[in-house]
Amino acid sequence: MDRLSFATAPALYAALWLSAGIVLATWQWITPSLLIAACLLFSLLSLLAARSAPRIALLPAACTWVALGCLLTEIEPAPDPQTQLRLLADQGGTTAVVGEVIRTTPVRLTESTSPFGNSARAERSESLDLRVSLADGRPVSGGLRATVFGPEDQPFPAIRCGDQIRALVAMHVPERYLDPGVWDATAWLRQQGIGVVGSLKASSLTLQPGHGSFTCRLHSLQQAGSQRLIDFAASSTKMPQWLRLSYSDAGMLSAMILGDRTYLDHRARVGFERTGSFHLLVVSGMHLAIFAGCIFGLAAWLRLRRLWSTALTIACSFAYALLAGFGEPVQRSFWMVTLYLLARLLFRQRNSLNAIGFAAVCLLALDPRSLSGASFQMTLLSVLIVAGVAVPIAEHTFGPYLQASRDLGLIAIDPDLPPKLAQFRVTLRLISSHLQLFLGYRLGGFFPPALVRLTLRVCELLLVSALIELAMSLPMGIYFHRITALGLPVNLLVLPLIGLALPSALLTFCTLLIWPPAAIVPGTVTAALLHAINGIVRLFSGMTAGDIRISTPGTLAVVAGILLIGLAVWAARNSRFPVVGPVAALACSAACVFYPRPLAYHPGVLEVTAIDVGQGDSLLLVSPQGKTLLIDAGGPTGGAGQAPTGNFEIGEDVVSPVLWGRNIRRLDAVALTHAHSDHMGGMVSVLQNFRPRVLWVGNNPGIPAYEALLAEAHRLGIPVQAIAAGTQFAFGGAQVQVLAPAAGYRPGAAASNDDSLVLHIAFQRTSVLLEGDAQAGSEQQMLSQQLHADLLKVGHHGSRTSTTPRFLAAVAPSYAVISVAHHNPYGHPKMEILERLQNDHVRTFRTDALGATSFYLNGKSVTAQPLAAR
Repeated sequence: MDRLSFATAPALYAALWLSAGIVLATWQWITPSLLIAACLLFSLLSLLAARSAPRIALLPAACTWVALGCLLTEIEPAPDPQTQLRLLADQGGTTAVVGEVIRTTPVRLTESTSPFGNSARAERSESLDLRVSLADGRPVSGGLRATVFGPEDQPFPAIRCGDQIRALVAMHVPERYLDPGVWDATAWLRQQGIGVVGSLKASSLTLQPGHGSFTCRLHSLQQAGSQRLIDFAASSTKMPQWLRLSYSDAGMLSAMILGDRTYLDHRARVGFERTGSFHLLVVSGMHLAIFAGCIFGLAAWLRLRRLWSTALTIACSFAYALLAGFGEPVQRSFWMVTLYLLARLLFRQRNSLNAIGFAAVCLLALDPRSLSGASFQMTLLSVLIVAGVAVPIAEHTFGPYLQASRDLGLIAIDPDLPPKLAQFRVTLRLISSHLQLFLGYRLGGFFPPALVRLTLRVCELLLVSALIELAMSLPMGIYFHRITALGLPVNLLVLPLIGLALPSALLTFCTLLIWPPAAIVPGTVTAALLHAINGIVRLFSGMTAGDIRISTPGTLAVVAGILLIGLAVWAARNSRFPVVGPVAALACSAACVFYPRPLAYHPGVLEVTAIDVGQGDSLLLVSPQGKTLLIDAGGPTGGAGQAPTGNFEIGEDVVSPVLWGRNIRRLDAVALTHAHSDHMGGMVSVLQNFRPRVLWVGNNPGIPAYEALLAEAHRLGIPVQAIAAGTQFAFGGAQVQVLAPAAGYRPGAAASNDDSLVLHIAFQRTSVLLEGDAQAGSEQQMLSQQLHADLLKVGHHGSRTSTTPRFLAAVAPSYAVISVAHHNPYGHPKMEILERLQNDHVRTFRTDALGATSFYLNGKSVTAQPLAAR
């Protein structure tokens, strides 16, 4: 095993230095002309040092790569801001748009509810990406992601790639949640060329056929392949259930071999995410590596020359990448495989770390921003751990025995082996000779070495899985706030099945394209393997202890974790302890993620933070003694029964990251004001992620969504406490008084705003009144109580049905906050409410304009601090 040094892996060192330059450029802008001069100067110094002073040549070489990384980052073009199109969309209303279809999706049958009603209607809908050329007759460029919808009982247009569309589109800027630590979806869309989103009626558009781009046609072929799998599953009704592909199985196959997640079942996705095995479900670097490994192994079996084996593997991998849609993650995986194979072909010393470094340098040079992406980091980290840690440990432990178990008949090589390995081969021959008396010559000679090889392969799989799980703790904690304690056994059990299921699935798909009736044979094998995989994932995902959610690791923990991973790679090849050293380093790296961080709060101050959840409510209250209370968790608008759509869930993707960013691992209490979806929609995720000690509720009707929430609280062992007007108690140094609903209040059959739980929370001489969506009727009943508060959370998002003049006069706040979405369909907050607050000299903060805002009540006065700005 070669020691890790610049001489053995120069490309790896270059990749590290280049990455350092990219990171430096994100922190500090440097003039590109100065960076060009620095690159030239350091390159010259490197050449001179290499001739006259080789010992110091590495220093100017490192500076050259760092300067190059800074330069590449500075000159990389930023995504088009599409300012003109965004300004047009920001005006609201409808716009006459002309554009070319550059991406289509399958037509889906959905149920929708209007913003002002609760009755659902069946519709057909399809999502499109358009390259806009005209808007209201004016030339404009940009990308529009639009949803076309129409009634189920009316004809729906067949839209294809390249078609020219003319339609009236209700455009708006994508929703951006202005909260610290929350993923910026608008920046992600801009990187895809999408500046605005919108919707249009199918009846309002006109189509003109055109010729689509290669990428769009490729995406359409991918969808056609997915539809073939769905149709095949629908026709496989005569087989036994465990050998039959269901709709959910077809969705998994589509994601696994085509990279199309459109049909992926939400329950299956959650199960794989909870067990840390989601990368096994969709096309990823692992899938492409398995495919490339099979092709490369086939070429070796055919005894092709190294050049032809590499060319065949790259060509087949490219074809598979095209079949999988050639999206960004698949592209990155393909180039990683290609560059790795080319590096093995070009460099004399076939050092795997050098090949990985070469691939990383090429990918970062083409796209420096990819260094900050979770996908790139986790892909690179996985291959680095396998090549840099797992392989050396295997070679120092069981690897030589795995090689020695082959070709036992070649006795002539025994003298050239170390004594332990030679004795091992002799022992295997003795065992085989004894078994041949009972099992026969061929079987007795085959069984012992095969069993040994199988055992050692299991050890190899266990080693690789364990090391990757330890190394992945850091990025999993940073990006997903998740530690999958059961990821190791799941990956250990599922990986071999995936290795069998992937070729079987590809064979099923190819047979389906060539001769559909024959696809039933590989399809039954694929179905059995998928059902086994699903069963394992469901078993482990149902275990509460298997999915641990953690707060954001601190900067010191992240830096220490990265250094420890680097130490593990170094120790595996350079240390006197090549096994214990790297394992201990990776274990310490994982421990850095678990290092507890204290709650970020202000002692002796009552803090109220209005979280930006769009058109909904969610407030975090931190008491003077550090007790935490979350009131509501946002959610989709449209009544009580609305459910989140797609992969976005506001409790998981907005509220939880805000809490994790405050180092909150467990909430002391959660309060639900009422059972409308824009207050309750994200609550289930909050309960699962933070396991509060108590859930406070008012008096709500037993609608299905509310009953499901209570059932989930019961499953998690969270006590549910109903409170009503007149209840008073202390909470972490603050005094809580319940103002509504009244003790004798009886809700209607459906959830309503006047069900709202209204809380008055005081700390010394300062207080806050949180009234949920309470309307005029509830406000009138509260007037008989002491209502004065320094801070008012304005009821019902600033609707004219709340904040009546008498109620506002009784509260007499100095500050007010309105939780509302930008350009919401309700017109909130109403101008008359804003004028009423202004006339009473109330300083009003809005989450749509200022984002998340914190208010600090120190017992004498109130101060406000917006945490973000639009």
